[in-house]
Amino acid sequence: METSEEYQVDLHWKEDQNAEASSLLFDDKIQITENWCLSHSKKDTWTAEHLFIASILGSYMTAYLRTAKNKGIDYKSFKSTGRASFTISDDVSEITDILIRPTIVIIKSSQINKALKIFSLCRDHSLVLNALKIRIHIFPSVVLG
Repeated sequence: METSEEYQVDLHWKEDQNAEASSLLFDDKIQITENWCLSHSKKDTWTAEHLFIASILGSYMTAYLRTAKNKGIDYKSFKSTGRASFTISDDVSEITDILIRPTIVIIKSSQINKALKIFSLCRDHSLVLNALKIRIHIFPSVVLG
């Protein structure tokens, strides 16, 4: 079965202020600052780079949990840490590598191997990861809990 969806996000920036991301679907807004590495001004606000990594982790988690549910894995929790390495020069700015460390807590020890296998399967089902042409390193772990 094939479905189609669209997502819309609006971004508004005013002079000398942070940008504000919003969507018609949500009441809350996200404050976004310019990349603090470039501006040398640390603020308690997310950068586009932070949101990019969060998007990668969220997409990977969604793909994993959907696949795990379809394969009958009984899980209690999922958490993940992501880190992106990037280079900035006068000529180009680019993300060079992304590291993802996902952890799933499962209930049945008999499902450990199946839960590990799903980590590699779900990479192909992650919309965001499929759109990237960046080296992605995934170091998964399964915990019995």
